[in-house]
Amino acid sequence: MGKHLDAARAHFGRDTGGFLEGGRYALVHTRSLEFDDLRPYVPGDDVRDIDWKATARSGHTLIKRFVSEKHHKILVIADAGRDTAGLAPSGELRRDVAMHVIGALGLITLRRSDQIGMVFGDARGCVDIPLRRGETHVERMLHRFVQHTTEVPARSDVLEQLDWVARHHRHPMLIFVVSDEPDVGDRLSEVLRPLATLHDVMWAMVSDMPVISSVEDDQAGYDVADGRVVFSGAELGPAVLDAYRRAELDRRQRLSEFMAAHGVPHALIGGSRQIRMALTEMTEVYGRAG
Repeated sequence: MGKHLDAARAHFGRDTGGFLEGGRYALVHTRSLEFDDLRPYVPGDDVRDIDWKATARSGHTLIKRFVSEKHHKILVIADAGRDTAGLAPSGELRRDVAMHVIGALGLITLRRSDQIGMVFGDARGCVDIPLRRGETHVERMLHRFVQHTTEVPARSDVLEQLDWVARHHRHPMLIFVVSDEPDVGDRLSEVLRPLATLHDVMWAMVSDMPVISSVEDDQAGYDVADGRVVFSGAELGPAVLDAYRRAELDRRQRLSEFMAAHGVPHALIGGSRQIRMALTEMTEVYGRAG
């Protein structure tokens, strides 16, 4: 595997079984149980489908795959703007966490032979990578995302990418958004409503390092979006810190209620070690929708 997929696998693990089963828009070949190809056996497969001759030749247990198996078309929508240069609560760069999320999705598609593409960008516009299968395709997709986020990206505006997909992708797909926590408002609702109506949408939100950590913190920070100074907790004092924490709780509660109202499974991801749990939770909700 390439270096980006290897990095994602180091955090996500090798076992990709059970993810993205079911869902409203799992794409099913409509022909009868006609032999398609072979794939490695995984626990839970019907042993009657094992191809014993091919297994003997290869030295690995291989199972027959039929064209009636479900395959998905998956489109990742990713923020690749300036906000990705910030830090996640884990201390990692948010662009690295986002890349590992996208890489984990790529690993899942490899086992399932799903098609995957991506739309990413910033406030200036979008890069639209067509749906394809395969390890080489996923690795190139990750490379282009990383390259964009590290070469002086513009202001983040994931709604620009969402709007692009709403206007240009009219066939039902599974859409997976990877960005920071969006601001709830009319513009988000106007863009998300048609997307969630036509497609299945899930949203992985890579959370930001708290703006104010504690009153003992005397180190000022800065906003990666516009470079403005963020005062330290010691300068602002306990009253401001308490108000900030209450406001953050309220903001996240509103965001969670907004996503639930639009039928969008979502998860906050504070670091790469949380990716597997977050994807498990979201895809379980997705699977029950089928």
